[in-house]
Amino acid sequence: MEQHTINCIITKTKNIMSKKQKQIYVHETETLSESNGEIYFTGEFGEIVWNAETLFMDLPHIVNLVYKSREATDKRIREQIEEITRLVTI
Repeated sequence: MEQHTINCIITKTKNIMSKKQKQIYVHETETLSESNGEIYFTGEFGEIVWNAETLFMDLPHIVNLVYKSREATDKRIREQIEEITRLVTI
């Protein structure tokens, strides 16, 4: 990783810490990359660096959470469609 990139990461980290942000919202990632056993998620939120081994160990839990969230979203959409269908057919 070149020095400019390292300096950008340090600056963004200092900015985040100075704002005392408790969360970073990731709507979309622009790039995903790997270097030296670390995974880099980059987007409008800045950059998140995650140890690859830790991420690998967390993946089953992450996938389970995403699946549950997706199921809830699907259920909500189906219910909304059913309600609209009832209103239209009355």
